[in-house]
Amino acid sequence: MRSKRVWILLAIAVVVIVALFIWKPWREAAPTPSPQAGPVASQTPSPANRYEPERAQAEAGAQQALDAEAVAVLAKTDEAQSRIAAKDKAGAIRALEEAAGKADILVGRNPAAALIPAATEVQIIDVAPADLGQVRKLRRAVELAVLTDDFPKARVALDGMRSEIRVRTYYLLLATYPAALASAAGLVERGDLTGAAEALDRARSTLAMTDVAIPLPLLAAETAVEAAKADTDAQKKLGHVEAARAALERTEALGYAGRDVRKALLAEIREVERQAKGGSDIKAGLEQLQERISKAIGDLKAERKSAEA
Repeated sequence: MRSKRVWILLAIAVVVIVALFIWKPWREAAPTPSPQAGPVASQTPSPANRYEPERAQAEAGAQQALDAEAVAVLAKTDEAQSRIAAKDKAGAIRALEEAAGKADILVGRNPAAALIPAATEVQIIDVAPADLGQVRKLRRAVELAVLTDDFPKARVALDGMRSEIRVRTYYLLLATYPAALASAAGLVERGDLTGAAEALDRARSTLAMTDVAIPLPLLAAETAVEAAKADTDAQKKLGHVEAARAALERTEALGYAGRDVRKALLAEIREVERQAKGGSDIKAGLEQLQERISKAIGDLKAERKSAEA
């Protein structure tokens, strides 16, 4: 009797092990993000160089949106921290007074504004896998992690799906930052340089932050459509259209832009590709597609302005 129970338990264990081995979500739930970016057909092997003009353009726009007085407040805060580290009490007080004065100007000029743009970082981040199958595995990993409330794992998987120019903006909180400067100045005057340094570190840590992502695949699609419009050779034109379709499929897989926008762009490029393969004139289709892609990119860039409003 005992021998029979042993065999039954062994059989159950084998079934469980086999089930775990063949169950697809178990094997694919958490793929390792690719350490290198994978370009689509219309991208070059070096995304950082390929998209540097677009990154520089985004950075110039983000810099123009910054408030000059807010930039100066952060610069004087940094100077005060350096003076404190050097035990330069007089220099630290002078820098803090200048920072506080500019902060008061901000408060007076923006009484209704809670956040003032003060700094920005614009980076090219292209770590998503080249293979769409691997991207879909990451998507499933995110979905599974969210379903099980494993949000740290979800964040890791999402970070592995980035293929974008990220525009990050930092904002001064007018409700708290000026008071933090005054508190730090008081600590310096009392000779508590350690306390003053900690107060400024806390103040800097309260900066609010927003991110806007400009998708590299969407930029690649725009470039491919422009190339298709310019090329007169039918086969080369078709090649550009196929590259645009691949880029838009990548945009869809990575979840950039709104769902309806992605679906509409994919439907349009597939129709243009079908017409191109059939020998039809696709000039009008390419014109319309270019306008829609440009609008989608413009809408994403406008998210930064709406976040600042």
